[in-house]
Amino acid sequence: MSEAEDLEKTQLIKFKELVAGLDLPRNDDRYLLRWLRARDFDLLKAEKMLRNHLEWRKKYQVADLTDDWKPIEVLQKCYPVGIIGEDKSGSPVWLIRHGKLDIRGILQAVTIEEFVRYTVWMLEKSARIMERQSMKLGIDVSKQTIIFDLEHWSFQDLVFKPGMDVAMELIKIFEANYPEAMGYTFVINTPKFFQMAYSLLKPILSETTLSKIKIHGYDKSIWTSDILGVVPAEVLPKALGGRAVDPDGNEWCESLVPGGGPIPEYYKTGSESFGDEEEYKFDDDVMSTFL
Repeated sequence: MSEAEDLEKTQLIKFKELVAGLDLPRNDDRYLLRWLRARDFDLLKAEKMLRNHLEWRKKYQVADLTDDWKPIEVLQKCYPVGIIGEDKSGSPVWLIRHGKLDIRGILQAVTIEEFVRYTVWMLEKSARIMERQSMKLGIDVSKQTIIFDLEHWSFQDLVFKPGMDVAMELIKIFEANYPEAMGYTFVINTPKFFQMAYSLLKPILSETTLSKIKIHGYDKSIWTSDILGVVPAEVLPKALGGRAVDPDGNEWCESLVPGGGPIPEYYKTGSESFGDEEEYKFDDDVMSTFL
């Protein structure tokens, strides 16, 4: 056993003693190790992170977000996010067509809380898939692959403050409550102004998370090759350079990931309206650097 493995084993034993009285959603070694690794095996920091997570689960009733939970129809049909299959290690592959997300329309159809809760439901669904895969394959499947497509994303979307606020809230939730859950993340079709958003998000992302993000521009030949090193061609949609298509021939696999686009008016409740004051204000120095 190596020195690192010996340390891991020793700290895990101590961590089990620290959290023995907690009502954990899972109590196996793989689960507990994620919290330790997220805090570099600092026992007290890992314990605090886990306790905060348990409080968060209770506050937002995360245990209720089972496979039988019924999401709001507009999110299920119009939020262009979904799991398209498994990568070469057996982990779930997410496709997020962020450039096709009508965030203004979504927030006129649901509340921010409902939008966040739906995303947490999807994260919980992915966690359940990874646990089943771990049992099936006999290995620790805990890091999902994410393809983040920014094609059609506009500058107006970037500066829409409620949308940016939601994005930052979701990232904070992911970082605090799903440790060691990110594998490869491919950000593709990035416009120049993407770096403005990235400059805001970087401070709330851990170094471990940042190291896993691979950013690509519009050269499909480069990012397709990169993605196919991780994702089987039969899983990757044909529109992105793979071979997967829907039974009806749809090359985006919209049976798994909604196509997005403008939210139909009949979904909008009119509960939210946005004016100029809802724009995110970047510093002039930042604007001049990236535009």
